[in-house]
Amino acid sequence: MTKETHSSGGFLIALIVLNSFIENFLINYNIYYKIFLIVIYFYFANLGSLFPDIDLKSSFISKRHPFIAKHFGRHFRHRSFTHSLICVLILFLICKILISISSLNVAIVSICYGFLFGYISHLLLDLLTKEGIELFFPLKTNIKVFFIKTGSKAEKIFYKVLKVIVVFFVFYNIYIILNNYYHIDIFKNIKLFKIK
Repeated sequence: MTKETHSSGGFLIALIVLNSFIENFLINYNIYYKIFLIVIYFYFANLGSLFPDIDLKSSFISKRHPFIAKHFGRHFRHRSFTHSLICVLILFLICKILISISSLNVAIVSICYGFLFGYISHLLLDLLTKEGIELFFPLKTNIKVFFIKTGSKAEKIFYKVLKVIVVFFVFYNIYIILNNYYHIDIFKNIKLFKIK
């Protein structure tokens, strides 16, 4: 999948779990700090959604972080280690340690959860491609559940559908946040059909 598709996927996963994230970690903070933490959360979800391609020299993330890319590209094939469950488990453990060391610092929690959700979205999207991923690395078997060719017309259509779903979840989350936390029901006075 392309950078744009992966970014949308990371954003979508982050949106889907946003309300739960707010309830579990941000409920006790004022609105300005909440917004700041949500921006951090989405920034790192986007970064995480691109990061697995650090093993590909020509990728956007590799060009942005050549030092890291140099080490991953030298030691691993594209769509192998960085696209595996082992890598996700290692990242999860690193995040767990960071969160524990920081005594549940909410900024660290926002960074870690955002990055992990984005990272997982990348793997899910690459499972839909013709090339697949080595999900069970070090086994060299490519796993795929669909056959979308990267950069193809099918991916462009998929990307557009993904964007529509993202827009829906943006409005859905705005509604949930306004209704649940600020008790503003924007649909309260809207009547679709007038009943006499």
